[in-house]
Amino acid sequence: MKRTFIISLLVAAMGVIAFMGCEKPEEIENPVVSKPQTTDSTVINPQTSDTANTQSVIHNTELSYSDCNHNFKSGIYDPIISPNYNNGIFQLMIENFCISCGVYNVFAESEIDAQTISVNLRVIYESQANCICSIDVDYSIDNIKPGNYELIISNGGWVIYQEEITCE
Repeated sequence: MKRTFIISLLVAAMGVIAFMGCEKPEEIENPVVSKPQTTDSTVINPQTSDTANTQSVIHNTELSYSDCNHNFKSGIYDPIISPNYNNGIFQLMIENFCISCGVYNVFAESEIDAQTISVNLRVIYESQANCICSIDVDYSIDNIKPGNYELIISNGGWVIYQEEITCE
């Protein structure tokens, strides 16, 4: 009798666990954006000329990206990152930026200070797919003063590139 009762409880618990695992997550509707996408944003950062004076510098940014260049069923290839500086404009070109095929919007968040340029690329997915897509990303930031910077590029919080660069 006790054995039958314990087995019944175990079967009921497994049934509850199975049904809880089948719940469909709530879908969030995001506006569909056509590609290639260009996004303008403004980054404000305090840069200090000395410890007494603090100025806010406004940086205009522009982001564009290509449609899927290649679909891969498995494997991720390293991105090719090319930073360039010309007349106060910092341009970042990323080739083979690998993301899921279900992507429809890419955007960037930047933080700039006297020693660091940090770019966090984010991806909004329409749906998940069972393949990897390679895209090219072109991102520019204006009003960058000449000097040495630590360039940090991340994707969703994970650092994918970090190197010291010279803007001159």
